[in-house]
Amino acid sequence: MTPVVSEPKPAPPADIITSQSLLGRTFAALALPKFRNLWLGMLFSMSAMQIEIVARSWLAYDLTGSAFLLGIVALARSLPQMVLSPLAGVAADRFDRRKLLLISQSTMLVLSFITAVLVHTGVIEVWHLLALGLAQGFAFPFTMPTRTAFLSDLVDRKNIANALALDSTGRNFNLVVAPSIAGLLLASSPMLAFYASALMYGVAVITLFRLPSGSRGTAGKSGAFSEMAVGFRYIRHNRVLLALMLMSAVPILLGMPFQQLLPVFQSEVLHVNESRLGFMFAAFGLGALVGSLGAAYFAGSQRMSVIQVISGVLFGIMLASFALSSNYVLSLALLVFVGLSSQTYLTINRSMMMLNTDPGLYGRVTSVQIMAWYLMPVSLMPMGLIADRVGVSATVAVAGTLVAALIAAGALRFPALFLRISQSHGSSTSSAGD
Repeated sequence: MTPVVSEPKPAPPADIITSQSLLGRTFAALALPKFRNLWLGMLFSMSAMQIEIVARSWLAYDLTGSAFLLGIVALARSLPQMVLSPLAGVAADRFDRRKLLLISQSTMLVLSFITAVLVHTGVIEVWHLLALGLAQGFAFPFTMPTRTAFLSDLVDRKNIANALALDSTGRNFNLVVAPSIAGLLLASSPMLAFYASALMYGVAVITLFRLPSGSRGTAGKSGAFSEMAVGFRYIRHNRVLLALMLMSAVPILLGMPFQQLLPVFQSEVLHVNESRLGFMFAAFGLGALVGSLGAAYFAGSQRMSVIQVISGVLFGIMLASFALSSNYVLSLALLVFVGLSSQTYLTINRSMMMLNTDPGLYGRVTSVQIMAWYLMPVSLMPMGLIADRVGVSATVAVAGTLVAALIAAGALRFPALFLRISQSHGSSTSSAGD
């Protein structure tokens, strides 16, 4: 009888680098020149965005003195992003991805420069921020899903988890550097912060020309809405992917809005100046950088889902602790742990989603996951309104407590599902055509 030889199962992505050094394992994907170019361009793009987030939040609160109106300004940018996100996912799976990035980033460059000129001339008003934010909301949603889908063209599948984690690491590096720069520029002259943002977008556009052209996705030609429906059906029938989506929505909608409220903490709770606000964002970014580096090292680990749950619960606890602190130094320390735990959680979650997704649907799946980020200002509005009435400390403390409780409850209620997530990453579990 001929012995039956079973086909070996594919090794998890991290297995190909287990023999390398700590640095080699953590930064493996950066050895690939094309990915390195994409990553460098992302650094400048995210630096521009982070500087603008700090500057816009400070300016909105400085002009209005209201946490609620600060949330309205953020919502003006996020609403069109939320609506267009699924369409952007279809575009990323169908069209030339470098051209999409060039159009999106060039538009952001122009809008940032207009904002800088308005601040420079002293005519900026809240309605300007609303209008410009709305325009940015039509341009930016094509960036994230396109870059994630483009990444799959430049990196082989065995390095996808590491590349995604390094993408998050680059973004979190900017959470350290960019807000500190923004705070110092705001303390010197607000217009400088907005000009710096425009300059960074300009450099990001230049770096895109170093990437290969003509890279296209594999989505069909049956129409945008039909292709959007394919993506939604794929997620609905993929139980693991749906669970990961829900697990990402909890901290994004309840926990992460605290970043937009940091100017309120700076002014009303900690009573420090604008330059100290930049260091608050940077403290969060420092922790986020460490967290995403840790996620890069553990990419492909069979314990990814366990690490995700632990870090998610810790995020909620640290956020509540920060909210209740009235000491600036202690608040900075707590923000480091808030950043570390939140980005460990979200980076691992994002990597596991891609490992459970067919490559032809990367753009659409990413666009649906990103919708939670675009919905964040919707939750920020009631949080801002409550903060105006009962205080920002109590509001964020309750939000952090809810994050920890909901993540822990989900893990306890569905332990078998989270075990399945740990064991199933590396292959898709459903077809798009269901």
